[in-house]
Amino acid sequence: MKQWLYTYKLYYRMFRLKHILIILLLLLNAVVINAQQDRVSAAYSLLQSGNLDSARVMIDLAVADSESVNDGQAWYLKGFIYKSIYNKREKSNRISPARIEALNAFKRSYIIDTSVQNVSENVKNITYLATTLYNDAALSLDTVNYKLAIDNFELFKVFYKLIDTSQANIKRNDIKFLLALASVYTQIYEKDRKGKSDFLTFSKVTYNKVLALDPNNVSAYYNMGILFYNQAVQLINQSDYDIDIVALNDIQDNSVKLFKESLPFMEKAYKLDPKRRETLLGLSGIYFSLNEKEKSDLYKQKLQEIK
Repeated sequence: MKQWLYTYKLYYRMFRLKHILIILLLLLNAVVINAQQDRVSAAYSLLQSGNLDSARVMIDLAVADSESVNDGQAWYLKGFIYKSIYNKREKSNRISPARIEALNAFKRSYIIDTSVQNVSENVKNITYLATTLYNDAALSLDTVNYKLAIDNFELFKVFYKLIDTSQANIKRNDIKFLLALASVYTQIYEKDRKGKSDFLTFSKVTYNKVLALDPNNVSAYYNMGILFYNQAVQLINQSDYDIDIVALNDIQDNSVKLFKESLPFMEKAYKLDPKRRETLLGLSGIYFSLNEKEKSDLYKQKLQEIK
């Protein structure tokens, strides 16, 4: 009997201890949940009061926790806080870290919470910040900052595709940027033809990318034709008066080859836009250099008719 009582008391104590532990765990879980909710609420209050640094710290703690990692509203608030930091402190910074944090947060919220209101707000904010990336890419597209321009444009495309899946719009943005980038590569080459000869190749590759996207792009055809045409002219102009006959023949052969490479691009540009003055001048010059005077005069006549 005593043994039975002892066993009963032991089980009873274990039963009570188990339930106490369960209650403690539930209480602890409630405290943790409340703590996360408090952090999100605190971050919101700090944002409203203009204390952006503290709001940033608080919201980062909130979304790092497992209780809020799938909370679309918490991620939206993080995006809004970082967007506010960008607008207040980093708008002139073309490599703004706050902008990227904001975009990633809005993207996360957009994926998690598909409610109509949340999607609408996230689209609005992603559109705004992606547009600043595009604008910064355009502003950086020069002979010094072109790499930054490329980076910002690639980031722009990543986030823009979230809000606009239209292939036509994506292609149009690509073409516009690539045409400008090819022009910058050409400028770099023209400043130092010997030291920066790689940039002539970069320019040709970039124009070919445009033509892969748009086989009827007049600007790409014309500019490709001009690249080869100018190469031929530069080759001729670089030859010395006292050059030997063998070297002179090599220069003539290479220049003729370049004029012939230029020709199909110019002809295609002409077919697409027969009244463009620059193309008519280019074709007249190419045929003259290839000793086809009749064709050269034909395009001169067409140019006169346009004038």
